Amino acid sequence: MSVLCPKAVFDKYEDATFKLVMLEPSVALQDYEVVMRNQVRLRAFFKGIMNWPKADMTLAENTASLAHHQSEFEQREAFAFSVFKVATRACIGSVYVDASRNIEFDCELYFWLDEKELQLEPQLANALCDWLQQDWGLLRVALVGREISLSDWLRDIKAQS
Repeated sequence: MSVLCPKAVFDKYEDATFKLVMLEPSVALQDYEVVMRNQVRLRAFFKGIMNWPKADMTLAENTASLAHHQSEFEQREAFAFSVFKVATRACIGSVYVDASRNIEFDCELYFWLDEKELQLEPQLANALCDWLQQDWGLLRVALVGREISLSDWLRDIKAQS
């Protein structure tokens, strides 16, 4: 099993555009609304890793999932965040920082934004990479599904196992 070893861990982040908070049940309704609005795109993005979100996912199932993310965070196993847009205070997506399954990287970074906010993806990617490298000490960030295609990532992981 891969282990994530940051020099420091943070449960929130904020700059002029984004506010990240730990993904946990208190944000379940906002998270659920944006997830379900983007469900087709999210299933395509995570295809090969998981079949999420289910078309009929309930708010209760989403709340349970967020409780699981919170537990992983508290156990320092993985780190998931809700992304809010500072200007509107709206939940616009999620970020996931996981231990890397590829020995060439310190962590796997996944994120998604609401389809209405896709223009912010490059800005969020830069902010996240800088934050993880400078503050967390995770120097080799695998930006999966973006700088590294998901299919290439999965192939490389399989080749290493």
